[in-house]
Amino acid sequence: MNEIVQFFNILEPRNTQFGIFKFMTRLWTPKQTFILDRPCTSNELKEIVANSAYITSFIEAMKEDMGKNPILFLPTHRSYADFCVLTYLCYHYDIELPAVAAGMDFYSMAVVGQRMRETGAFYIRRTIAGAPLYAATLTQYVRTLVAKHHAPIEFFIEGTRSRSNKSLLPKYGMLSMSLVPFFAGEVSDITIVPVNFSYERIMEQTLFAYEHIGVPKPKESTGGLLKALRSLNDHFGNIYINFATPISLKETLRNENLVTSELLKPVSLQQLTLKQLAHTQHIAHEVVALQQYNTVTTITNLLSLVLMNSIMKNEPLYYEEILREVEWMIQVLKDLGASVHVKDVKNNVDRILTVHHKLVTLDRERRLRLITGDPMEVTSDVKRKMKGHVLKADTMIGAVAVIQVQIYVNPVLHHFVPPALAYLIVKRGPTDIDKLASDYHQLRKLLKREFYHIDRTEKDTFNKALEYCLRCNVLVNNGGMITVGDAKKLHFVLDWVTLPALTTTLLCQEVMIEKKRCKNKELLKLVQKRAEERARHPYCLSLEATANCLQGLVLVGALLCHKTDKDVLYELVPEVMEKCRRLVSSVLPVMQVCCGSDNLVFIRHAPVACRL
Repeated sequence: MNEIVQFFNILEPRNTQFGIFKFMTRLWTPKQTFILDRPCTSNELKEIVANSAYITSFIEAMKEDMGKNPILFLPTHRSYADFCVLTYLCYHYDIELPAVAAGMDFYSMAVVGQRMRETGAFYIRRTIAGAPLYAATLTQYVRTLVAKHHAPIEFFIEGTRSRSNKSLLPKYGMLSMSLVPFFAGEVSDITIVPVNFSYERIMEQTLFAYEHIGVPKPKESTGGLLKALRSLNDHFGNIYINFATPISLKETLRNENLVTSELLKPVSLQQLTLKQLAHTQHIAHEVVALQQYNTVTTITNLLSLVLMNSIMKNEPLYYEEILREVEWMIQVLKDLGASVHVKDVKNNVDRILTVHHKLVTLDRERRLRLITGDPMEVTSDVKRKMKGHVLKADTMIGAVAVIQVQIYVNPVLHHFVPPALAYLIVKRGPTDIDKLASDYHQLRKLLKREFYHIDRTEKDTFNKALEYCLRCNVLVNNGGMITVGDAKKLHFVLDWVTLPALTTTLLCQEVMIEKKRCKNKELLKLVQKRAEERARHPYCLSLEATANCLQGLVLVGALLCHKTDKDVLYELVPEVMEKCRRLVSSVLPVMQVCCGSDNLVFIRHAPVACRL
């Protein structure tokens, strides 16, 4: 017998008795479903889970699983501290210290070079071009190390430190050497572990800023290290180490036919086939994508976004405004899918202001200000060292400070760029989804070197970006035509996040249209000079950003790249370049960037001693 079910309209009282606001702000004393002597807070619940016997046993089980095949640790490379951090982490968890691939710069350092070797490091040259015997020896050593060594192997797949704090395109050499034992059947599997390091403060941030504008890095030395050790007494904040899901080479390639004629050769003579090399390259890009995906958004990233927004508006923020803006930025990034590790905003902001006391400060009115030094004399020695155009003293002072802020904005830009490009395309005029997608993918390809992504996921990335823009009222779908929405505050952020890259790309296009053919070194100087003359965003002075934009133009076929003995020669492809120029010009935000002494966010403290 069926019971008669009564349904009630629970919203009726809201419509007839009193409004929803009064209802939602009433005194609320809910009935607890499980009464305890003392309820746990959310943080206490997390701590109980983290310290539970189950999680402890699970970690131990993971450790027990080690020993069945070689393991490759592939961390991001943001600082020299990366070497120490992962080694210490292995020591902390009682894992064999990894054999680290280190640059030859460290080999000649007194004391340090030998100590690194004793902890498993091995040294490799920056380039093996023109040294076939060395290349063969290194290849054989690495594959032997993977197949025969008892410890994990660690190397940086990006090949060098990322001065921009963004993901770089992977280098294939070390990974290719490391995977040969699997393809040759020496080992049954290789486990690849991508690792992301997220720093609240990078030790080399000031040096990186100078390198961006053309000052070469100082040579590594024991004396330099000892001098740097004094700075370790300063507060550098937290380091977040995030391990991605390990990649099993065997599982990844389980559907591939790995039988080749190379298997007929003795094991030590087998080399990678073209197909195996293609697999290796694919895995390399997956590793970088996983490193990027596992980026932790820190309080430094959040404060830098808020500060850059303030710089772009030329409006200093009062302390209470800072807290509100950080809270808002946290929600924006969470909506974009970022992993945000900030619990108590006020305490974290106070802490990070201490960590970055040399870069930012609160003035007497408790407004957030960016610290710049007084103009410094650009000596002949500095001019001789500059790789790019010799910048004016005033330009360098402002640029170094802003670039340091940009270095901490960069790690989270991969969340902002897809919706930003979609918005900028629609901002120029209503469009349908097909045209929007076409221009979006063209811009993404053009900016691929500056904003790393893998092509395999780009369709899904576009769909998610469009969905986000529609959900947050950045864009509106009017019967199939996409128009701009009313999210003005978010619009402003999406305007400036891609401004330096788009501006630099346009400057590269203009110079190459004039020059037709130009060598790389000269081209970098010309673009940098033009950026300074036109007072563009200071990050447009970055030689690294300019090089990335030039490679993007090569990627879309607007430039041809010819390698010479000592340089690279770029050649214009007029029709393709003009098409790209029109596209970039059409979406480039019209924003006045004030980054000189007129910017109210800037504040000058005591003169900064220049160590160039």
